[in-house]
Amino acid sequence: MHGIKINAKVALTLVVIFAFLIWNVIYVGIAFLGNINEPNRSESSDLAIIYQNQDLMLNDMQTSSIEGTKLSGVLIITQNQIKITETLVLSSFFIYFIIATNVQDFNLFPSQVKLNQSTRQKIFEIIEQNEGIHLREICRAMDKKMGVVQYHIYVMESANLISSMKDGRYKRFFVNHKNSLEERLVICLLQRETTGKILNLIFEKNGQGISHSTIAKEMGTSSQAITWHIHKLTDADIISTTKKGCQKFYQINPNFLPILESLL
Repeated sequence: MHGIKINAKVALTLVVIFAFLIWNVIYVGIAFLGNINEPNRSESSDLAIIYQNQDLMLNDMQTSSIEGTKLSGVLIITQNQIKITETLVLSSFFIYFIIATNVQDFNLFPSQVKLNQSTRQKIFEIIEQNEGIHLREICRAMDKKMGVVQYHIYVMESANLISSMKDGRYKRFFVNHKNSLEERLVICLLQRETTGKILNLIFEKNGQGISHSTIAKEMGTSSQAITWHIHKLTDADIISTTKKGCQKFYQINPNFLPILESLL
């Protein structure tokens, strides 16, 4: 299917280029005729022949709007050439429309890609209801092979309906125009079991802060084991650190507090 989509784009490009070349051939031809220098008036016989040929050319081009104007030194664009250009442009758009409506998943307006395909609609709904879900989770929820799900995700990403964010070895998906970058970042971190629990503990004790040792005790693990997760939250600027004596205390940064309040 991807090959068909590429071929459709190539065909459209060739049509537009072909129309452009035809117009340029017409334009250069007219310009060439328009640049014919004024003949020597002493050569009356040659002048008569040139004017006669010009009149024949104008008749062949069916130009009724030219009132005795000669081509010598003047660039003339007639109504006929304008109509030809309009026809070429309209033909290009018409062919584009035919390609767009007959080739699978090649859309005239990509952002309006149809979601009436049942599998694609279901994938979109799963992502919408589970922001930050990764590919394998979608496959399990759909009971579909990874290749099938990847194809439909590719179509929706191309249509700007969904987008993804890299989270370690996972690629997490979101519905577009719904979450800010900061919200997506928090969602990704909450999806990680240990990091999510630590972030939740810090959020619950946000008024007075929570110490490193208390987090380790609540998590039932050593202080060293949670250090990596704390660094991830600090690097993302979600939490801030305050040192009191030998202890480090953590709090949620104010700009992330409303996001966590809406998610937790």
